[in-house]
Amino acid sequence: QITQQRHLSKMPFLLLYSGKSKMNSSMYEFYEKGADAADYIYFQKNCITEDELHCMLPHFHDSVEFVFMLEGECRIRINTEERTVRAGEITFARCFEPHYYNPEPGATYYVVLISSGYLNDYNDFRREAFPSFMQVNEGFQKIREFLDFSYSVRAAANGSLKKGFADMLLGLMRLWYPLEPVRNAKATQAFIEVLKYINENFSKPISLESLADRFGYTKTYLSELFNGFTGMRLREYINRCRIGEYYRLRREQPGVPACKIAEQVGFCSPNTFYRAL
Repeated sequence: QITQQRHLSKMPFLLLYSGKSKMNSSMYEFYEKGADAADYIYFQKNCITEDELHCMLPHFHDSVEFVFMLEGECRIRINTEERTVRAGEITFARCFEPHYYNPEPGATYYVVLISSGYLNDYNDFRREAFPSFMQVNEGFQKIREFLDFSYSVRAAANGSLKKGFADMLLGLMRLWYPLEPVRNAKATQAFIEVLKYINENFSKPISLESLADRFGYTKTYLSELFNGFTGMRLREYINRCRIGEYYRLRREQPGVPACKIAEQVGFCSPNTFYRAL
C-alpha cells in the first residue's frame, strides 16, 4: 500500500486563514502553487510507521523548506546532492530549489515551510543561504525545544504569531548555522524550467531529443542535468508522472476502463503501461 507523503497534502500553519482544510496539492504536483501565498507557513510533525511506503518526486515552491530530523533516517536530495539524514541533522531547500525525500520506517521529523513573504531580511536567500545539509551541533536541542513549544500552540496561531514564529526560527538558525554563498543557481533554474514543462506536458510524447531542442541544450548536458537533480532517467520520471495521474483519474472516474485512462495519461500501448505500473 502506498500512503501519500503527509506533507505533500500541505495544510497551512493556520487553517482559519487558508479558506480550506487542505491544500489543492498531490504527490504528483511538482510546483506547489499553494506555497506562493505571502503568509504561508507549513509546520508539521511526521511519524513514519512500518506499514507506510512513500513515493515522492522532485518538487519545488516559493518557500524555503527545513527538515529537522528527530529520530530515525531519511534519504534527502536537494538540487544534485543526496544524503542520508539522521537524528539531530537539518536540511534546507531554498525557494524554487528542487528537492525530495523518502523517510525510513521509524523516522520522526518536523517539516517547516516559510514563504518568501517572510524572508525580506534575508533577500530570499539568493546570495547566501543555510547549507543544504547541516550536521548535529549544540544548537539543535534549543531549536527543537522551540519547535516543540510552537507545535503545541500552532492551532491558536494568528498573523502576529506566524510572523514571530518565522523570525524566531530563522534567528535561532543563524545563531548556530552560518550562511554560505549560494552555488549552482544557473543549473537549478535550468532544471526548474525543464521540470515545469514536463509537469504540464507528460501526457504528450516527450523525449530527451525533443527537450534538448526545446531548451537549447545538448542531449548529453540535459541527461546529466536531469540525472543529477532527480537521481533517475528521464523516461522513468515521465512514467512516474503518468502513473500518478492514472491513479488520480481512476479515483475521479471509477467507471472508465483502465486502458482508456492509461491512454489519456500518455501510454501508447498496454504493455508499456503495465511495465511502468
